[in-house]
Amino acid sequence: MKIIQRSAPLLRQDPAPDSTTLNPFTVKKSFTLSLTRLLFCIRLTLTGVMVGGSLVLSGCFHDSDDKDTSEPPPKISAATLIDDPVITQTFSATELKAALVSADLTQLVADDPLCGITVQYINHTTTGLQGEATNATGAVILPHGEDPTCQGERPITLYAHGTAAEKSYNLAALNDSDNPAYDKALVVAASYEGQGDILIAPNYPGYDKSDLSYAPYITKQQGRQMLDGLQAGKLAIAQINSQMPKKDSSPTATVTYNDKLFLTGYSQGGYVTMATAKALDEIGMTPTAVSPGSGPYAVTAFADSLMSGNVIFGGTLFLPMLTSSYVAEYGDLLDGIYTEQYATTAPTLFPTTDSVPSIYFNGKLPFTQLFEECPVGYDSLKDISPPSPAYDFGFGSDNYLFNTAFRAKYVDDMAVNPDGIYPEFKAPNGLVPTQTDLPIRQAFIDNDLRDYVPKAPVLLCAGNQDPSVTFGVNTYAQALIWQNNSAVDFAMLDVDITNQTARAAAGKSPYISTLPTLIDTPLREVATELQQGFSSQLEAKLTAIWTATYEQARAEGLDETAAEKRAEKAKTAAVVESITYHTGVDPYCLQAANAFFAQYR
Repeated sequence: MKIIQRSAPLLRQDPAPDSTTLNPFTVKKSFTLSLTRLLFCIRLTLTGVMVGGSLVLSGCFHDSDDKDTSEPPPKISAATLIDDPVITQTFSATELKAALVSADLTQLVADDPLCGITVQYINHTTTGLQGEATNATGAVILPHGEDPTCQGERPITLYAHGTAAEKSYNLAALNDSDNPAYDKALVVAASYEGQGDILIAPNYPGYDKSDLSYAPYITKQQGRQMLDGLQAGKLAIAQINSQMPKKDSSPTATVTYNDKLFLTGYSQGGYVTMATAKALDEIGMTPTAVSPGSGPYAVTAFADSLMSGNVIFGGTLFLPMLTSSYVAEYGDLLDGIYTEQYATTAPTLFPTTDSVPSIYFNGKLPFTQLFEECPVGYDSLKDISPPSPAYDFGFGSDNYLFNTAFRAKYVDDMAVNPDGIYPEFKAPNGLVPTQTDLPIRQAFIDNDLRDYVPKAPVLLCAGNQDPSVTFGVNTYAQALIWQNNSAVDFAMLDVDITNQTARAAAGKSPYISTLPTLIDTPLREVATELQQGFSSQLEAKLTAIWTATYEQARAEGLDETAAEKRAEKAKTAAVVESITYHTGVDPYCLQAANAFFAQYR
């Protein structure tokens, strides 16, 4: 088996920043490993030398060197294929690049594709949250081409997608540019299969042609469901290869998987990635390396922060998805949670066959308002409704999602049964509460991942001003917990250094690592480039917003002080009230994951 170590170039440099948008961000393509380090890494990989207590070839998915190759591969789950795999699209490397250009996505992919791709659509068995039999679909994408990187035994990247509101979401639909998954599937395919990996990308149960009537969301059981997708993907690869004509003159033409398994995903997919790593560890099949991005790992602390008034942009979509998933798993726990206006409709909206804008425009959900502003008769809510003007967008006087009496009850339960991360991190572990009087908070506790101790090396990635998945109680808190556990090899990358002066004064670092030096050194170089690229783009866009707002205010007759105040408010709103920050971090974390995995390929 050939082992190919390649460098990890960065995202492309855009032309001058477009002042009208915050997304996407791009970064200078400049990083390469030195030839000396490259050769040493190859030599290290070939010999499997121990470094800093960690084996460079650690976390093998199955050990093909120590087993008779005639033995069947380990069985990950009981999942089976319901239908034969169906090819939905085939791109040559040139055609894949052209598709990226046509979709205006080239700035999100670091390199021109080396490989073409063949997209296989699979339909397989799985189970719902009550153990009920159902099905799920997904994509198995194989590289092909003349480059040796595109042939023979290749690593598998198992990809977990982020929050999808639309029922039709299908990562295998690269033959349909109107599918809501098309852009994401194209970028991920070009980033991994286009560079030689095999990609298995499940559509979670409840999406596409799945018969499940709901979509599991931020629950540990999604890790097991991902294993069903992985097992089905491996069965599909075996079936595809068994049906290919044998070419004696080209033994590497058939693409199959080797013993390397990488896990990655962003947002909801970040949580699912960590849950999947946990599920694999529990069955003794530790992955090679894991890189979750911007996930809500500490579910309880995140919910406690939110209920305390630190509202998130997108919360009126995320929370109905979350509560409907927990109802499916635990039974009815929604009594009194939603206001009367939304109590019937909110838990049944997602995944939707309607357009998401129509849900808001037709009044089925409030756009951003989660809570009542300045409620009367609730002392515990008086100072946190909102806690600061930055969160005004999440509060309304007569149109809001959550019942005020329920919110007060939740905040009171927090005081009696406090969390170890919110409102104050209790070193070294930030423990999950041991009890609660609220069924919904118990569901949060059950699905909290902060106590997971990974066996594989991990890269956490996020941005500290994320308005949708709060950084401090999720990514940063998880890094502090792992930093105090000598059994964990990990790094944490905060791509946003625009506010690092203030954060450094508070003792907060944009990069934390316990990885072996040989792995950490090249990764840290990539991290620095990504931080500089993201932050320069963010600063340019926020400066443009400030300037445009200031000039407009002056044109309207406001004095200099009033115009500056309006401009600062617009600049702040561009971060805390915009999903584009959260989505803008995504391609940087994708590139960071790829650079991280390159150290283990």
